[in-house]
Amino acid sequence: MGKRRLRPSLFPGCAPYLNFLSPGDEYDDDGQEHLEELVMPFKAPLGTSPPIIECFQRFGFKVVEWASRDLRDLTGAAWDHVMVRDMCSQVNFSQMAAGVKVNRLPGTLSICRKDKLWNNYRLLQNKYGSELFNFLPQTFNIPEESEELMNAMRGSNDAWIAKPTASSCGDGISLVTSYKQIALGKSVLSVQKYISDPFLINDLKFDLRLYVLLTSIDPLKIYLYQDGIVRFATKQYSMREEDIGDKFIHLTNYSINKKNEDFEFNEAPDELSGHKWSLKMLWKYLAQEEIDYTPIWEEIKDIIVKTILCGHLPIKEAFLEDVTSDYHCYKLFGFDVMLDKSMKPWLLEVNNFPTLNHRSLDRHVNEEMITEMFNILGFHITAPITDKKKADIMDKTGLKSLVEFDPQMYTRVKSIEQLEKEKDWAENQSAGFDEDKLTPLDVRILLRAEEEFEQTVNFSRLFPCKDSSRYKAFSQMFSYRDNLLRDWEKKQESLGISRRDVLIKLCKEGVHSRDFLQKKERKEKKIATPPPPRISKREKRIAARKALAEKEKAVKDAQDTQECS
Repeated sequence: MGKRRLRPSLFPGCAPYLNFLSPGDEYDDDGQEHLEELVMPFKAPLGTSPPIIECFQRFGFKVVEWASRDLRDLTGAAWDHVMVRDMCSQVNFSQMAAGVKVNRLPGTLSICRKDKLWNNYRLLQNKYGSELFNFLPQTFNIPEESEELMNAMRGSNDAWIAKPTASSCGDGISLVTSYKQIALGKSVLSVQKYISDPFLINDLKFDLRLYVLLTSIDPLKIYLYQDGIVRFATKQYSMREEDIGDKFIHLTNYSINKKNEDFEFNEAPDELSGHKWSLKMLWKYLAQEEIDYTPIWEEIKDIIVKTILCGHLPIKEAFLEDVTSDYHCYKLFGFDVMLDKSMKPWLLEVNNFPTLNHRSLDRHVNEEMITEMFNILGFHITAPITDKKKADIMDKTGLKSLVEFDPQMYTRVKSIEQLEKEKDWAENQSAGFDEDKLTPLDVRILLRAEEEFEQTVNFSRLFPCKDSSRYKAFSQMFSYRDNLLRDWEKKQESLGISRRDVLIKLCKEGVHSRDFLQKKERKEKKIATPPPPRISKREKRIAARKALAEKEKAVKDAQDTQECS
């Protein structure tokens, strides 16, 4: 990637993107003079993770505190990190200005609230079978399923872990072996079968924090970062009765274990030390122990895709109802996974707003991840640009042209042509897609997918992928757009030709913008043709009387002519 602040689009006739750099990298331009041309606001609530703010500051954004929490106040890039609960999450995304991009998607509580995750997981488990959905420990949501939980616990000494459904950082979590030990209150609890045989390192329990990026729900595009955080408990693992209540043994949350005086920060990311490792160091450790981690990682990828599918319908329904632009929304999730003694991965929970800590080990992982994420997401200069400013930017960035941001490149409004094509596809889904018949919207969907994929370095795209056929069982869940991307990958691979060359050709022909340019031309033509002058009621009455008088005169003249003859 170049060191310019703007990188050109891969495709002609498309707006350039902001180019974010990691710490230690520097732009090739001449610094502060250039920042004046590209100064833009970045709105962040109080408490936003420093690595997020620093990434935007390195580009030259002016950080503004976002105090109102009202989406209508946004005008450009923003970061939303606060815990979203049922009441405060009801926002109107349609009120956002055209150039807003925010780390938020409607409907994500369907997988980020523990009770809703289990309910949606169980729906798919019942529909597709436990062979495909066997990665979330058995769960009961109480008080609704109190009786079922009591029956499951009766006559057994197995441990269960009770979690408030909307909490984070280990708050309110407890281990129990009988129903009477559960601290019942007003809030809903998810009580989950405790994985009592975890894989241990140095006799300590640990879990994995993985970063999953959802750039779109329709079409579905899921990315997984190849590094992550390995979080250790701080006391030797034990299932003795007297140790069941010790959170330093059974919980791996950093917010819990940092309170232990024995907690050791890892100040050397490339060493197997401390109570936090990077995921890459875990793989190194397993390799030293002659454990092949490749099948574990592949199974984790499958778990991530299926977990997103658990919330796919409610998220998509909320998105289609509330969001009018594909530019507005994305979501970074934190997936918590642990391994049992047999090296089987289990999903523990999905975090809506994963903490991006600024300690050395976390920075080692997060700073590169954040930079790459923002480049994948594709931020534009969304404010209007004067001709002088445009000339200055082109001069200082080396761009040969500067296409301005057009919200219609991201519109979800469908033309008549698009509606008819999607109707035909719904009636004959086996027909596939013909690149000669791609609509403007089709082309825009495909070029965005290519732009995103070009920016991946340590992120890998899990869906769609070349082996998307492994999710064929869920085909009825996928939309026209999902199938467009799937068939595009398959067809280009079979033809052995560059996808980009096809899209570049179509963009040169103007196909990507044909629909809204035609609409604009029709509108301008309508404006250019002046409407007929408006006639007042008084003028109409005068004209009517005049017409009547002329008619009466014509009749009288005709009568006089007959009398004369």
